[in-house]
Amino acid sequence: MFGYLTAYKDKLSEEDKELYQAYYCGLCRNLQKRHSKKSALILAYDPVFLALLYNGLYEEPEERRSRYCLHKAEKVPLIRTETLNYAADVNLLLAYQNYMDKVHDSGSKKALRAVRFLKREYRETAEQYPRQTRALEEYMRLLHECEARESDNPDEAANLTGKMCEEVFLMKEDEFEKYLRPLFFYLGKYVYLTDAFCDLEDDMKTEAYNPYRTLYHRENAEQMILMHLESVMGEAAASFEKLPIFRHREILRNILYAGVWLGYQKAVKERKEKEN
Repeated sequence: MFGYLTAYKDKLSEEDKELYQAYYCGLCRNLQKRHSKKSALILAYDPVFLALLYNGLYEEPEERRSRYCLHKAEKVPLIRTETLNYAADVNLLLAYQNYMDKVHDSGSKKALRAVRFLKREYRETAEQYPRQTRALEEYMRLLHECEARESDNPDEAANLTGKMCEEVFLMKEDEFEKYLRPLFFYLGKYVYLTDAFCDLEDDMKTEAYNPYRTLYHRENAEQMILMHLESVMGEAAASFEKLPIFRHREILRNILYAGVWLGYQKAVKERKEKEN
């Protein structure tokens, strides 16, 4: 469930592009500092959105530094903020359960090794966030039940994902909660449904569960799915626009209005290439 809340970098200004990358490098640094050096292997762009959102909302100080990057073999600029601490912990919690889900679904040995590697750090982090952890672990149980029933209602599993993200993404319960909860709910729902669309053909071949399977052979399936996704993201965007955010607003809008569609567009392009 990673990889969809990302920026469309080609449509960012150079300044915003550099800031976005500095947040990404800051998240990498925080993962290694708060957990372990190898935690950088689970680094994802999705929590960067979370860090930018909360920093834009609370306008906390941004400390700019540079650190040596093993991947680039040079010093890179990075941002340090309190919100990146939460983003790093959410990254770890979600990555661990994502690997657990892969072990459950396919028995992946690679995922099992990752689970064993992250188990201690997951437990330590989970103790710090009891509300978020309860929601995440309950979600995994309910999702497996939904998949076992092979529900044909796309919204059933998607709503479960939305409710999980509503709790896990919510850093604190304050005056902004009433706007953040619907934003996170619809973002989680969108991520699940987009992932289902991207995996649809492979899932049909392997007979794996997919909530869009009943639409697979319909002539207008792609159009129906697109309308469904647009409706869900419309709700997420409407919730975002109610938040009093001015810092990083253009980057956040870039993610919500353009970046979230990159995965969908890539899947559509690959299917058209196969057909041709």
